[in-house]
Amino acid sequence: MVKLERLQELFWVTLVGVNGVLFLLLAHAYWREGIFFRHALVSPDKDPPIGSSIPVSLRPLLDGRKPLLVLAFGQCSEGSLENLAGWVVMLERWGEEVTGVVVAKERQETLGEIWRKRSWKVPFIADEEGQLLRELNAYFLPRAYGFDLDGKLVFKQDDPSLTALDAIRSLVAAVRGEEYAKQVFDRKPAWAEAREGEKAGSKTLSSYQGGER
Repeated sequence: MVKLERLQELFWVTLVGVNGVLFLLLAHAYWREGIFFRHALVSPDKDPPIGSSIPVSLRPLLDGRKPLLVLAFGQCSEGSLENLAGWVVMLERWGEEVTGVVVAKERQETLGEIWRKRSWKVPFIADEEGQLLRELNAYFLPRAYGFDLDGKLVFKQDDPSLTALDAIRSLVAAVRGEEYAKQVFDRKPAWAEAREGEKAGSKTLSSYQGGER
């Protein structure tokens, strides 16, 4: 009987110990992700105001010819990558109007591998500790920020459902004016015109071959 009670006592002590270790591991993981203090660090009322200067680490990306769109992104998972891909595609398509950069909460090696596999040309910044994301006050992700040629904040995404194209257009309108934005975005982009030209050429060739028969 004494032996049975001893075994039961040992079992409960072991169970409590295992649970304690699991709790500490979970708490550490949450701490690394900023779960406990995220709301204290980033929130709507801590947003950088329009007209504020670009973060120092992003200033080298200004080229003096095009505004800069910064996409604040979180960690890259299978699901989130498709969302990121949509932004990258639009930034590459409208590369004549804006310079784009992705700031992701990932390791340099992880992002480098993703970019190589997908042949993306848009530059990225590995913000593994989330310092730059906190400086931008990215309280939802992904979130876009736009800076003019001098590095002043002229656009920030307030609606999480805003599309990549709408964000790019808003930045261009803020820097170049609404009339310029209408001329650029209300017409078909060069890549679409080229695609239509290819289709038209294929149809002409098919018609010609059909006539030969």
